[in-house]
Amino acid sequence: MSQDNDPIAAMQAARMATAEVAVAAPLPTGGYADIEDRQITERTCRLYDYQVGLNRGQPAHFAMVKGQDGHNCAAHVRTLPKGITWVGKSKGAQLFGQHIGTGNHLVITEGELDAMSVHEAYRQHGNHLVVVSITSGVNACLNNLKANIKYIEAFQQVTIFFDDDEPGVEWAAKAAEAIGPKARIVKGLGYKDANEAWLAGDGDAIRDAIRKAGKHTPEGVVEAMDLLDAVLNPHEDRGLDLGWDGWNNATEGLKPGELWLIGGGTGIGKSLFTRSMALHLCRNGTKVAYIGLEEAAKTTLERMLSEQMGIAFHLQSGEVRRELQQEVRNAMKAFAPNLVLLDKFGGDDFETFVATVKHYVLNEECRVVFLDHFALLADGIALNVDQRRAIDKAIKELKTLAMSLDFTFVVVSHLSRSGGFGPAHEEGGNENGPSLSELRGSHSLAQIPDYIWMLQRNPLDKENPNLTSCWLKKNRIKGTVGMMSKLEFQPELCRFKEKHAYPKGM
Repeated sequence: MSQDNDPIAAMQAARMATAEVAVAAPLPTGGYADIEDRQITERTCRLYDYQVGLNRGQPAHFAMVKGQDGHNCAAHVRTLPKGITWVGKSKGAQLFGQHIGTGNHLVITEGELDAMSVHEAYRQHGNHLVVVSITSGVNACLNNLKANIKYIEAFQQVTIFFDDDEPGVEWAAKAAEAIGPKARIVKGLGYKDANEAWLAGDGDAIRDAIRKAGKHTPEGVVEAMDLLDAVLNPHEDRGLDLGWDGWNNATEGLKPGELWLIGGGTGIGKSLFTRSMALHLCRNGTKVAYIGLEEAAKTTLERMLSEQMGIAFHLQSGEVRRELQQEVRNAMKAFAPNLVLLDKFGGDDFETFVATVKHYVLNEECRVVFLDHFALLADGIALNVDQRRAIDKAIKELKTLAMSLDFTFVVVSHLSRSGGFGPAHEEGGNENGPSLSELRGSHSLAQIPDYIWMLQRNPLDKENPNLTSCWLKKNRIKGTVGMMSKLEFQPELCRFKEKHAYPKGM
């Protein structure tokens, strides 16, 4: 079938023809004149090759952009009153105004009119800086800067003068990082941009802002002397105490920004411990969030009620529970107002989990968040990616979250099987307690937390089947590690009794 009789082929040919015309379309041309509504002189327009003319019958400005060969390769067309388009190919182009030359001090603005306004402000006083503008939108400025980095580096000083709005501030910092130590950033101009200041007749504000431009300090970089007041006046000398002296003496309590990891073999009683920790905090007025991923919220509450009441409430029939209704209500009053639970969670969505934690801390004002356990969260988010990397990323984000929101994160983790070397964790393990290398999934589980506790119990021990040795394997604050506490679980009371405690003051 010929193209004349094939409508699809005809349409494709038409598109190709249109594309060829667009590529080959000549750049717009105009003349040079004063831009009165922007107070830019003809002389400056001629210097920058900023032309005025008509675009499809409408008044327009043409900011001519030059390629690396120095010839015009594109035009930034500003059709009045509003409307900005591109003609030509600007990829890899020079900065607008770069053809003017080099010098000692380079100023980079966000727009062409801003560049010419800064030039006018300095020409007015007989001072001359080299002022250029990025040719792309501010969020794509890095490509434009990198394409001309050799030109930029030829200057002794570089000042970034982007718009004083949120995008301008954000990308000015990124531009400074790309340029390096010689970069300075204009802040506190008092106007949206340089042209607005120039229109207000405030050339002094432009010059003062450039003169006062400061170095960019990457986020997180702090001068040591700036921390003197924080060192002399700590926010909290001691953290939140738990119910066991050995734990408190070894750690000085739970502090904001810390990540605690509690590890142990399967069935060792990790959930029992963390529920008891959470209950103690709630009873003493601390708002706590408990995320039990392997049990229903109702189960968590029942087990806490058992400990609070000193009976195995969770094993009682409905009839007995109703008979204990008043005792249950009284027990609830002692801790439940400070407890928030999670009943459902999509384990394969880490962002949802983070949002949930933020809700607990910011909206519910929880000071401690428990996650029982990490493996369920990590397994869910690692379904389609490398598990080790997913675990690395997750544990780092949990620590970052604790630091940024100023709360304590207590995370439960499983241990790997012993591999046939010595007794299994579920059978008492070795005499020195579990090792950090046995944390399951990633080395980051040992590297990131501030404290790592390992629980060791031998349920086959005929004399002490309910005695748990609590090993502190990592102590970032005090450094002391070892067996810090022995806790005996009393099944009839559903409570722990501390049989041995690490001495206070050690």
